Amino acid sequence: MTENYTTTAPNPTTLKTGPGDKEAHSVLNGPEEDADACRMVLSGQLMPDEALYGLSTSQAITVALAFGREDLLPASHRDFRACWRRLDNRQRSLVDVAARAKWETNYESPPVGW
Repeated sequence: MTENYTTTAPNPTTLKTGPGDKEAHSVLNGPEEDADACRMVLSGQLMPDEALYGLSTSQAITVALAFGREDLLPASHRDFRACWRRLDNRQRSLVDVAARAKWETNYESPPVGW
C-alpha cells in the first residue's frame, strides 16, 4: 500500500493521511472558538492547556480529545463516552481532523495502518 505523505513543513490543514481535504479544511478553519484553539495549538502558538482558557465545557473537551490530553478533561467528563456524547457532529469532526493533522511543535509519524 502506497501512502501519500507530504514532506514539506508541517501545516495545520495538511492531514497525516495525505494533502488536501476540503471537509477537513473547513472544519479546522471554521470561526468557532474550539477550531481557533486547535489551529493555535497546531501552529505552535499555544500549548493545549493554554488553549482551553475561556472555552465552554464542550469546546474544552474538543481540544482535550483532539490532542490526546485526558488530563485536561473537565472533572465531570473523565471518560471517553461521556465526552463523545457531549460533542456535536462538527466538534467530533474537529477532534478527528486535529488529531490527524501535523503539529508544528509535536509532529510524529502516523502509526502503521492509518
